Parts: sequence; structure tokens; C-alpha cells
Amino acid sequence: MAGNYNVLTQNREVQVLGPTEVIDVEKVGIITKPTGIYVEYPLPLVLWQTRAGFDLLGQLASGIEQQISEGLAVGGSYVQDYDANNLLVDFCEMVVEYAPTDGRPPQRTTVLVPLESFIAAGGDPFFVGLGASPQSLLSAAYDTLVATAGA
Repeated sequence: MAGNYNVLTQNREVQVLGPTEVIDVEKVGIITKPTGIYVEYPLPLVLWQTRAGFDLLGQLASGIEQQISEGLAVGGSYVQDYDANNLLVDFCEMVVEYAPTDGRPPQRTTVLVPLESFIAAGGDPFFVGLGASPQSLLSAAYDTLVATAGA
């Protein structure tokens, strides 16, 4: 699956999972092909060392590119935000666009999609229909853009 991304950065870090739990990770920065969206993903160190986690990077890149190719998003970028426990979470902030056909300018918004959901959607067809799937999040934003533009 490395055909759909290039590795740009690699850094050893720790990932905080909770108040008393951390794991060693190799934070790998990739750029997806062909769109060129940069994201960073924390591979558990044991998966990185044994090369078992490389498929996860391919699934992540594939999931992001799928949203672009299906027209659900026009771009995206890597961001981090805090969850309910004040822990950092990795997201791809996807750009959703609606282009009215009557000559008005395009309408845009952004949607924070957790990186894990791109991986889950790629491996589980059932997940695609759930509210937390990238497809559901992006479709809901698109529908709201359309409704707002028509108001």
C-alpha cells in the first residue's frame, strides 16, 4: 500500500493514553498520493520495528484519498485537538465544498475527521454507514452547506 503515500518524517515519541498509561510510538508523517495531504500517525513502536504497521499507513492514505476521489472533500490538512480528557487527538481537517450552479461563489467548510476513522472505514464496510465514519461526517457537512446556501 505504500504506493498511495510517501513518508516525509519519522520521530520517536510517547503517546499518552490516559493518566497512567503511555506507549512508545514512532510518529510517521506521510503525504498522500495523488492529492498531497500531509498527516502524522503514531505507530506503536513495536509495529514500526517489526514493520507490521505499514499497512495502517496505507489504509490511512487510502481512506483520505477515497474521500477526495468520491467528491466528498476537496482537500485537507493535519491538525491536533483535545478530546474530552484533555488528551491530544490526531485529525485530518477535511475541506468540504458546495459549488452552486447559479454563478454564486463556492461555499466551504471544514470537518475534523479522526485519523482512526479513516483506518476503521477501510477495514470494516459496516463502519461506513455509522455517524462517525468519514463519509457520514463529510456528507452531513455538504448537506448543511447546500441547505445554508439555499436559505
